Amino acid sequence: MKIEEKVVLAALLHDIGKIEERYSGKSNHAVLTKEFLKEFDDELAELAYGHHSGRDFNTLDDVRSHLRSYAEIICKADNISAGLERMKITAEALKNWARRDRRDRPMLSVLSTVNLDKGDSEAKYFIVRELTLEPFYLKAKQLEKAGVDYAFWPKMKEEVKKVLESGYNFEKLLFTISNILKKYLFFVPADTYERDGKIPIPDTSLYEHMRLSSIFALALLKNREKFVLIRGDISGIQDFIAKITSKKALKFLKGRSFFLELLNVAAAFRICRDLRIPPTQILSATAGNFAIIAPVSENYEKILERTKREINKELIDSGIYIAMAWKEFDYDAAQDFSSLMEDVGKDLDSLKLRRYHELIEDEYETVFGLDRLTEGKLQKECDVCRAEVDEGNLKTIEIPRDVEETEKLEVCGRCYDIYTLSDKLVKIGRLVNEAKGRGFYIGIYQNGGGDIDLLGIGFSVEALPCNLIGADYVFVANTVDFLEDEFIRNGIGCGFRFFNVNVAETSIDKLSNSSHGAKYIGILKMDGDDMGKVFSTGIKEWWKKLGISQEIKMSPGRYATLSSLLEIFFGYCVDRICREGKFFTRSGFAEKPDIYVVFSGGDDLFVVGPWNQIVDLAIKINDEYFAFTGNPNMTISAGITIVERKFPIYKSYLMTLESLENAKTAYREKSAISLFDRRIKFVDIQEARKIKDFLVSRIREGTLSRAIIYALFNSLSNGGKYRRKWAAKYVIARYQERFGDLNFLNEKIDEVFRENSFSKILVALKWAELLTRGEEDEKSKL
Repeated sequence: MKIEEKVVLAALLHDIGKIEERYSGKSNHAVLTKEFLKEFDDELAELAYGHHSGRDFNTLDDVRSHLRSYAEIICKADNISAGLERMKITAEALKNWARRDRRDRPMLSVLSTVNLDKGDSEAKYFIVRELTLEPFYLKAKQLEKAGVDYAFWPKMKEEVKKVLESGYNFEKLLFTISNILKKYLFFVPADTYERDGKIPIPDTSLYEHMRLSSIFALALLKNREKFVLIRGDISGIQDFIAKITSKKALKFLKGRSFFLELLNVAAAFRICRDLRIPPTQILSATAGNFAIIAPVSENYEKILERTKREINKELIDSGIYIAMAWKEFDYDAAQDFSSLMEDVGKDLDSLKLRRYHELIEDEYETVFGLDRLTEGKLQKECDVCRAEVDEGNLKTIEIPRDVEETEKLEVCGRCYDIYTLSDKLVKIGRLVNEAKGRGFYIGIYQNGGGDIDLLGIGFSVEALPCNLIGADYVFVANTVDFLEDEFIRNGIGCGFRFFNVNVAETSIDKLSNSSHGAKYIGILKMDGDDMGKVFSTGIKEWWKKLGISQEIKMSPGRYATLSSLLEIFFGYCVDRICREGKFFTRSGFAEKPDIYVVFSGGDDLFVVGPWNQIVDLAIKINDEYFAFTGNPNMTISAGITIVERKFPIYKSYLMTLESLENAKTAYREKSAISLFDRRIKFVDIQEARKIKDFLVSRIREGTLSRAIIYALFNSLSNGGKYRRKWAAKYVIARYQERFGDLNFLNEKIDEVFRENSFSKILVALKWAELLTRGEEDEKSKL
């Protein structure tokens, strides 16, 4: 191993002695790190040991002279990654945490320390243990319930040893060990030490700190003063999804979503390949966005410009554009990482308004579609996305119509790849479920190949590890048990990641037939509210409210920890909620959930299902999100569109996007849902549900006529001051004479007029009307 490679690996493992220290009660984590690593390589051990240069604790001076300049790099990388989030505060701020022995201190949930003036939030903590994808361990708790258990250390130590002794090449070694650290150290606090009567802010994952130390160390090997942040954002997603016109829309929709997920990963891997840096430099790659920290080398900008042109030239026919922007930064700029990310984000927004600008000079005819006109070739439309394609380039696929019949479609190359990928996801999902296997394996090929080639990076999806022997890297989807002997023997870097791979063989007709009442489908789009404020000002405002005068900034480690926590919810928990009905909460939203997850990740989601389940699911996800964050300042909004089964799915998707935007603009604090052309707060939807339940229960019992729904709706549907309270009261009085006690409804009418807020009762009426609609009027308009 080259000395430069040892520097990066030593930076990744420099704090591994902290686990031995907290597990065994021994002292001096730097010495323990050295003792652990010296059986593999003396220089590696010495470099990792020398990462402290403070007045009270200095190990750098003990490093031999020929290694000292390299140890200084690790020391500086450690300071950039860890020194920032380890700003010391008075112990009074977290006095009960400070009273615990430093080996018994849990990680503070950064989700609980956000203040946007939506309500009070108290500090909550995660149980210290290996990452376990179960509700009890993923939910932060009161301090007294947050235990600390380092019993995973012997198992972790053996896994790290196995990989260090495996003979992996450097990049695969770095990748696999980084994933081992993620598995065991994500919920371990980076710092628990008191110094001079002050304590650290313990909200940063030790895993995030260690991987960022490695990321910065690699960059410092090239330039001791500056780094470069590279960001990418996929533009054109809505149009790409909305092009679908096929009857098999769901499979193509899921396929396009998964394609975009792989495309995002491909772009990040491609940039790393072109810059000749390991993929562990990727800070994040989710939800159509990626971020990479790279060295400032002599020609990095030329490489990035060339890569950007090549990527977007390949994508131009699909209408997708990947905006790429970058910015150099130094130690001081890294102290406020959210501002740095925001600055580059503004550049991305500007670039998205000038799509394909980098191609216009050399590829003018391609950008504006003139090349097709001049070639004189016969053009035909793809049956799925309606793209014009040379007739000779169309491919035929057969999709099942019923048990014995199939339908042939002529599709473009992109839609063919997407359909093939979707079909394989369905088949693998069936195999995994039948065999109760571990899950999906996604293989990555650095130089192309596999099932699908994107931007020169290949991907394969398999149910068995043996089918991915030729891959460079493998992610196991949605489980932390990723370390396979077969991968290690064949030198394949392995890790885990949250992927939307669960695909059911279903259709719009099946989903609508599963609906209760009216046979409609529902389309749901949700995303987190005020995420810009959460990352920029929310945390500093929480600490300010607690009485901390220092400005608490969004350091790289804190930023990465917060992003990873959100990805756990949207990338993993949402899928479990949709399949099982619940996750953190006790009751399920449906007895047999029949939800089709098109996409969930980052901070948003897009799902399709029976309309009544979709409404209940939106409410359930809001409840689950609050259970996960434990913070009223962390809110989510939703847009729902309900349509007949024959309504084009692409049009309903665009309508749902508009519905979500309406929900987000309805109230200052957001946390709203747009439903039945009404905007209502999530706190009020519970009241709407009670009214709906009352009406539906009485109607199904035969103790109330369904006609009351229409009568009340007519009396209340006029706007503003023209709503007629007397008319609504008259309706209730008339039906009460015939059907008995309706005092509950009477009280609700008084309540909505008193509050001058009618959304909850109007939503309840429409909700009840759809649920009680019989087959005879199934075709009635919404």
